[in-house]
Amino acid sequence: MHLSALLLIIAAGLMTGSFVVPMKAMPHWEFENTWLLFCFMGMVVLPSLVAVLTVPHLGQVLLTSPTRSLILTTLCGLGYGCGSVLFGLGVRELGMGLTYSVVAGLSSSLGSIIPWLSARGQSMSYNLLLWLGVLVMLGGVAICSVAGRERAKRLGTEPRELGNQRKLYLGLGICVASGILCCFQNVGLAYGLGILRQAEALGASVRDAPNAVWLIIMNCGFVATVLYYGRLLSKKQCWVKYRTKTFPYFCLALLMALMWEGVLVGYGAGANKLGRLGPSVGWPILMSISIGTSNILGAATGEWRGSGRKAAGIMILGIGVLLMAVVILGWASTKV
Repeated sequence: MHLSALLLIIAAGLMTGSFVVPMKAMPHWEFENTWLLFCFMGMVVLPSLVAVLTVPHLGQVLLTSPTRSLILTTLCGLGYGCGSVLFGLGVRELGMGLTYSVVAGLSSSLGSIIPWLSARGQSMSYNLLLWLGVLVMLGGVAICSVAGRERAKRLGTEPRELGNQRKLYLGLGICVASGILCCFQNVGLAYGLGILRQAEALGASVRDAPNAVWLIIMNCGFVATVLYYGRLLSKKQCWVKYRTKTFPYFCLALLMALMWEGVLVGYGAGANKLGRLGPSVGWPILMSISIGTSNILGAATGEWRGSGRKAAGIMILGIGVLLMAVVILGWASTKV
């Protein structure tokens, strides 16, 4: 049993669900200020630094890796960046609850199934457990979505525009596109197998080899982020806010970036240890843990205060179903 790999992925899931918590302590900046600074450090600075420090002969790895792997990984990174931007637009149109449910559901399922389709020679038991785990996970996401809607109704925060059919369909289209594109973070890791193996051949450990792939995916993903949020900051004239609370807010954004880098390192190492099917089984585990963690931390920080017992009970049920999915997918990892 790949216990160490599973523990790494679970730890990455815990950080995925909690890395945005420091944003609650940054009220004097707009969301765009915080997110752009976080993305610059978490998608450019730290992945580049970690790759240089942990992957021997990094330049040679990138120059001698299969062209197909390099192109596909680059395209996946660009797609992932566009998906992240669309997520923000989806939240604006439909609200956080419905957007996160659609995006998380599509991203986690497609991010697991696409690598599975490109692999060969899976055992029947692995296939059955993987699909069962993905379906249970989607059920958990759906239950969490219902809890989120109940909370919004109770607190009176459900968007009024939801009754506008045109706006609803537009928002759903954006969310579907975001969910499809966001899965390319994981698909890029699967298609970057040639880069992983080249890094290992030139001296990188199984734990550190994925950092060469994350370098490409995250750097390319930042392109869409800086174009969109840079435009927003200029439009809203919020660049000047970087002069306010500069040092403490910079430290909080750096903390977010360090946690995100921990996600990349932990998940990449765990998935690589699971072998060629690691991205298929590791991704839904990561997503399940992250969804459960984010909701638990949301409750702990007062987001669910006043939402009522019904919403809280549904959310607890949803988290329980997600944990069940983690157990099933962990079982599937023993069949790899």
